[in-house]
Amino acid sequence: MAKKVNVELNMTPFIGLFALLVVMLLLTAVWNKVAMLSTDTASTTSSDSPPPMSEEKKVKLNVTILKNHIEMAEDEKGTNIPYVNQEVDRMRLATIVNQWKRKYPDRTDIVLNTENNSNVTYDKLIAVFDTLVGHGFPDVGVNTQ
Repeated sequence: MAKKVNVELNMTPFIGLFALLVVMLLLTAVWNKVAMLSTDTASTTSSDSPPPMSEEKKVKLNVTILKNHIEMAEDEKGTNIPYVNQEVDRMRLATIVNQWKRKYPDRTDIVLNTENNSNVTYDKLIAVFDTLVGHGFPDVGVNTQ
């Protein structure tokens, strides 16, 4: 004759183990890769009609962070800023940004680009972003592709 076993399995330790595993998964995930964040709302509007064209051509202000230097472009006119001891030359960057602000006082937008294959570090991206925002361009669109 077989003996009946009446055992209740305590699930509390298993729930705690799974909660710990979820926390470890979140902590070890790779968070430093931003695929694309663009604030160019004119090209992403949901309306069927194209945005109204302004009478004067709007100059595109772009800052591109590359492996060995920073390129600053005002439409086709560009300037290269080499790194100083592998760090962003904030003084030279601020000088050019201030020139742009004097030239275009009503502009608040600028596009910050990086290339995925150039291995731009996050601290360089933030240094350039902070310099742009601190010198009169609070609407910075970041494009990392």
